Amino acid sequence: MKEIKYKFLRFKSSASILLLTLTFYIFGGGAQAFAHGGEDHGDEKPKTETSKAGTVTRSTKVGDLEVTLKHSAFEPDAANTGRLFITKFATNEGAGDAVPTMEIESGNSSVTPIAVEKTDTAGSFNLKIPALPEGKYTIRTTLKTSGGNNTATFSDVEVAHPATETAANGGAASWLYTALLFLAGAVVLGIFGVLFYLASRIAGGKQIKEETVSA
Repeated sequence: MKEIKYKFLRFKSSASILLLTLTFYIFGGGAQAFAHGGEDHGDEKPKTETSKAGTVTRSTKVGDLEVTLKHSAFEPDAANTGRLFITKFATNEGAGDAVPTMEIESGNSSVTPIAVEKTDTAGSFNLKIPALPEGKYTIRTTLKTSGGNNTATFSDVEVAHPATETAANGGAASWLYTALLFLAGAVVLGIFGVLFYLASRIAGGKQIKEETVSA
C-alpha cells in the first residue's frame, strides 16, 4: 500500500512539473514569440516603435553609427516635424562630424527632400517634413563623414488617416492574441486533468488488485 501511494505521489509530482514547464513556455516564452512575431531583431535591421503618445521612433545601425529618427504619425496633406539623432553605436555619443541629408520617396519614385537643421547638440538635428499624400514611402538618410558616405533606409513608412485599417488590424491582432492565450491555458489544464485522472485510475486499480489478492 505504501509503495502504491509513493508511486502515485511521484506521478503527481512529475505531472505538476510538466504542467509548470508548459505554462512557463506558453505564458512566458510563448507570449514573447507572439509579441515579436518570431522575428530576428538584430542590430543590422531597422527597428520601429510607436509610443502611447503617438511618437514614432525608427532606428538602424549604419557602419559604426546608429541613426534614430523620431516624429509624430504622418497624416495625409499635413506637414510634420521630427528629430534626427546620429550617435556612435559603441558609446552612444553624438557623432559631431556626420553631415546628413534626407529625402522621402513615394511608391511612384517621386522624391521629396526633407529639411535638416543642425542643433547645438552634437549629432542632433531638427527636421521639417513636407505635407505628403496618403500612401507608403521610403525615408533615406545619407551620412557624410570623414570615413565616407553611408545611407540609412527606412521603408514602409505609412502616411494615413488615424484610426483606419491599421488600427483595425491592430485590434484584430490583439483579439487573436488573447484568444490564443486562452486556448493554450485550456489545453494545459486539460492535459493536467487527464494525467491526474489516469494516475488516480492506475493507483485505484492497483489498490483493488492488492486487496483482492490479500483477501
